Amino acid sequence: MGELANRPLACVAVAFAAGVAAAAAFSAAAFAAAGAIAGIGTVGWAWRRGAWSGLAGLGWAAVVGAAAFLLGGVRPATDVSRLPEGGQTLVGTVAGAPRYSDGIWRFVLTAEEHLAAERREAVGGRVYVRLTSTRPVARGDRLRLTGRLRELRGPRNPGGRSEARRLASLGVRSVLTVGAEELAEPLGRGQLGWVARHAYAAQGRALRLLERHVPGPFREATAGVAGSVIFGVHAAPPPAEITEDFRRAGTIHLLVVSGAMVSMVFSFVFLPGALGAGWRRLQAERQAGLPVSGRGRIRHWPGLSAAVIGVLVVTYYAILTEGGQAVARGAVMGVVLGLAFALRRVPAVAREHGLNVDHYTLLAVAALVILATDPSALFQPGFQLSFVAVWAIIYLTPKLEPAMRWLPRWLALAVGGTLAAQLATFPILAWHYGQAPVGGLAANLAAVPLAGVVLAAGMTTCALGVLLPWVAPAGGWVTGRSAWWLIRVSSAVAAVPGVSPEVARPGWTAIMAWYAGLLLLGWWLARWGERRRQAEHG
Repeated sequence: MGELANRPLACVAVAFAAGVAAAAAFSAAAFAAAGAIAGIGTVGWAWRRGAWSGLAGLGWAAVVGAAAFLLGGVRPATDVSRLPEGGQTLVGTVAGAPRYSDGIWRFVLTAEEHLAAERREAVGGRVYVRLTSTRPVARGDRLRLTGRLRELRGPRNPGGRSEARRLASLGVRSVLTVGAEELAEPLGRGQLGWVARHAYAAQGRALRLLERHVPGPFREATAGVAGSVIFGVHAAPPPAEITEDFRRAGTIHLLVVSGAMVSMVFSFVFLPGALGAGWRRLQAERQAGLPVSGRGRIRHWPGLSAAVIGVLVVTYYAILTEGGQAVARGAVMGVVLGLAFALRRVPAVAREHGLNVDHYTLLAVAALVILATDPSALFQPGFQLSFVAVWAIIYLTPKLEPAMRWLPRWLALAVGGTLAAQLATFPILAWHYGQAPVGGLAANLAAVPLAGVVLAAGMTTCALGVLLPWVAPAGGWVTGRSAWWLIRVSSAVAAVPGVSPEVARPGWTAIMAWYAGLLLLGWWLARWGERRRQAEHG
């Protein structure tokens, strides 16, 4: 467990998150007083005892985290959520991709004006709209809506799903229910901003290319799954029954543009350039008569162009997918990793620092960036699932690998990483959704590689559709077949009885005991692996 504590940024990130959690659990005034006393006390103690300066820094990180949460939770007087519940008329622009089912449109509206008794007042914030209408609604439409406004609800049943938690990641605090088409008046096109317009236009063109080039009788399903893997389920939702199968099988993360998808995109761009730079370096060493450095140099010293292009592509992909915390985490880690590799090419930096890549530090930087911009993200399922899963993969996978030496190394790493992620996410899934997808281990072993094929083939199909349209059907065939097998794997696992049992919401004591057990498991596996290595070499 010392590997977790010997990283300063990791400790700061944990302290910052602890401050956010404490501010949410206690009243603002009580925590502000306690934080001031703790901060003054730690600084005074550190001044008298230099060895405790680290504790003082952690105390201040917690205080800053609490202050960021308290200040971020202050709603401006013009926020739409301050309007009274009941009948209200709002003017705004459709900000998210609308979804239509059973005669109801569902979308997020960026509020601009509130109309009351022929009086207009400017408002801000976002509203989740449920509009009963058959008239098409598109992103960017400006609408005047009259309906019933209310605040978000918590779980109606013990252990049930919370509307407030589900919509918090969208920045929504209120719901507007519009019961008839006549109560929605189109006002033309609104202002989305250059980035949002570009992302939506690029998404739409890519999805049309996928629908055109993916063959077969199940084109709608396979093209929808491929679009969800590439851009997220919010951009290209597949049929509801397929989405339910993915949820029951524990593979729903493949349809929401998880951090794994961002990592795959980074690898697709970064690895060829890294291998090319390493190959050229090996050729130069052979010609000079120097000892060949081996594959380690290829892995750790990639070319400058590969690192820079990887950073640009990951940043563009994060903007294009408009993903949540998992995408932000993957993008920040990819950008920091690419910058570290790029800076290694600067001789002065390489001599002084070396810039060794540490996975815990990368994860901590991503957490600090997200929490500093949105402290409430700590309580959202996407943030928790993404960071806990990646932490477990980093912490447990190397320790589980020696216990599976009877498997090929690549398969042992895949099984160990999947098992670690499943163990780490069980309490969070039970807390937020009241389910435990125990079949996720078997499903993800087959589904994750298939999703990688869908991602690579789908992006290639979109590129070929623009550059070489006559070759695009070949990429579409690969995309369609791999997406079809991805659907079949998830459906087969979801059909097994008891694969996703409903469970009661665990208490905080049980959750803390679970993660303490994972820490102890990692410590025991490390000790066991060390004793085994000593026995083999002794």
